[in-house]
Amino acid sequence: MCGAVDRGLDFLQASIRGDGAWTSRLYPSLDLKGSPKEEQPPFVAALGALTLEVCDDPRSRAVRDRSGEFIVRSMSHPGTWRYWPNLPRDLDSLSICSLAIRWHPWVLSARNLGLLPTAQDDMGRFRTWLAPPNEGNVADSVVNANVVGYLAAQGRNELGAQAAAWLAGLITEGNAEGTSHYYPDAMDLYDAVARARQRGVPAFQDMDSRLGDRVRSRRGADGGYGDTLRTARALSALHVLEAPPEGEALWATLERILSRQRSDGSWPEHCYWQGPLPPRPPTVGFGCAMLDTASCVEALVRSGAGPDGMRFPSDR
Repeated sequence: MCGAVDRGLDFLQASIRGDGAWTSRLYPSLDLKGSPKEEQPPFVAALGALTLEVCDDPRSRAVRDRSGEFIVRSMSHPGTWRYWPNLPRDLDSLSICSLAIRWHPWVLSARNLGLLPTAQDDMGRFRTWLAPPNEGNVADSVVNANVVGYLAAQGRNELGAQAAAWLAGLITEGNAEGTSHYYPDAMDLYDAVARARQRGVPAFQDMDSRLGDRVRSRRGADGGYGDTLRTARALSALHVLEAPPEGEALWATLERILSRQRSDGSWPEHCYWQGPLPPRPPTVGFGCAMLDTASCVEALVRSGAGPDGMRFPSDR
């Protein structure tokens, strides 16, 4: 078991393309059945690179560096990206990609922040696309959490104050379900808010206990928080909130993650995004074994595992 992180990093280093792109797959169903189509959106590379930041290993650094080069090559002035070339520029990609290359001069100078107010609705929430408002361009909760997290990292919380207050209300009142069109699980919102809180969103600073309770309420008898991807993201979110499970509860969750690792070092892909655009209901699913693997590596590292000195349940 002590080689789990090593094998995961080896898989990621071997799987990332030479140009730094991460390969995800689009399936004709939400359960990732059928013949998939491979794609390499910059958003996936950015989210994967951010997920690996906790891991201080040469392989992780190499993957993040190559990912950053791909993200930069995919960027348009003044710091925007498209999930697909035929789609409008979107705020999810703008936020996550900017965070992944926050060393880039355009991001350091906050050139893309001037675009964000043009995407706000009359409640101050951010629409998904940098495009005219219509029934397909609505405020998605997870997208908004990523946007306000980016604004916090830039020291511009005032631009996202209304959106952050909306999100805080959803979590406090237990109304997170169904508030994201593109992300299928409320855990995705809890995870995004936990990371935005860590970046300094004021509206989230007093939510540690409530947000932790929302995450812990998803825990099953086997130590999982849903599928393996959500289990890993939930465990990392609890670490970010400085309230991870302990003792037997932690071991059960780690064992749940470890038992799903495959012989090549990867973890199976699960549906992380869904589409198409509203108002059509979700019918297609997006999966990325590389992202699942990065998420599991992050959870293990945050739990005290690493290429050196790992201690897993079987080592007791």
